[in-house]
Amino acid sequence: MASQRKKIFIIAAALFGSVYCSVALIGPARGTSGPNERLQKVVVAAHIRGTPSSFELSAMEVAEIQPAALVERLRVTGELRPSRLVELRAISGGRVTHSSIREGQSVRAGEVLIGFESADLQAALKQKEADQEGAMAEMILAMQSLNRIERLSSKHITSQEQLDKARSEVAARKARLDSLAAYVEIARTALQNAEILAPFDGVISKLSVNQGAQIAADAELLTLVDVSDMEARVLISTQEVTRVAEGQVVELQVDGVQNQVIRGKVARISPVADDGSRSVAVHIRLSGNGYHFKGGMFVHGSILVRQTEDAIAIPVASFRGDDKDAHVLKLVDGILIRQPVSIISRWDDNQMAEVSGLAPGDMIVRAPLAELQPGLVVTVAKME
Repeated sequence: MASQRKKIFIIAAALFGSVYCSVALIGPARGTSGPNERLQKVVVAAHIRGTPSSFELSAMEVAEIQPAALVERLRVTGELRPSRLVELRAISGGRVTHSSIREGQSVRAGEVLIGFESADLQAALKQKEADQEGAMAEMILAMQSLNRIERLSSKHITSQEQLDKARSEVAARKARLDSLAAYVEIARTALQNAEILAPFDGVISKLSVNQGAQIAADAELLTLVDVSDMEARVLISTQEVTRVAEGQVVELQVDGVQNQVIRGKVARISPVADDGSRSVAVHIRLSGNGYHFKGGMFVHGSILVRQTEDAIAIPVASFRGDDKDAHVLKLVDGILIRQPVSIISRWDDNQMAEVSGLAPGDMIVRAPLAELQPGLVVTVAKME
């Protein structure tokens, strides 16, 4: 009996030494020697018992392949702005005689917002129109005279000099008439500019003048915004903006408004970055109207930059080898085999990868254990 025990001890010691060499060839343990010790116990037990044993993996160290939807979003912050905003200015100076609007007041397109003193403008227009009518009468007389001289010239009754003079007179009258017509149009436009009309339906967001004020040319009068058509303006870094494209779906939330998601699409992307922040402005068109928000409200959310359905994706930590020789360890009938895979795309900041070469239901090792090699018998512990 003593000799048999001694024999078993010698065999176990020899096997332990061979296991140590095998583990050294498989790869050094990282951090602690836990996986090495697990592998040593498996091999020693297998040789001592004379029966195959297995390396036990926890449920967290394996993954069953299932098709999944991959979604990648870009977090953004910004503010709401009216898509249409116009700052109206005085074209010419004058005294404000009509201004009944107030900040926050709604107005309709074509409504008179501000009126300037126009008595002098009306008089100037009437004078130009009178001059135009006089020039028209002179033009008619000159043309009638030219017609008579042309008839006489055809009968050789008048001279060529008289004919040329009549034609020159008509040309002069026509030039004067055209000039006066231009002056009339200028005077009419000046009179029209004495009234500031609303270019679209909107709300007065800023009013800079009051009735009775004397205004200089190009002075700021008011700001009109279209609150029925809001958009979001977000800033994105130059490193991330290349992932953004027109038409991408956006989901936003407004600070202070609970449980309301605003959906929209990327409408425009600024062609230049801001000098100070080195960020690029992205304008998001909100879908539909009816939002009772104000310009300047802070928003936050995400842009859906890409997505795919029914993808076969695995953790990047599961890969072995480089991209050209990428493979994983797949568990088939309790034995690890080498399964080549091809990387289609990477997701989640290079944490996941969409691959080909695997099928739904395949079981792979997700833990980067260097001690595991093809041909090793393994079992998966049940989760408690």
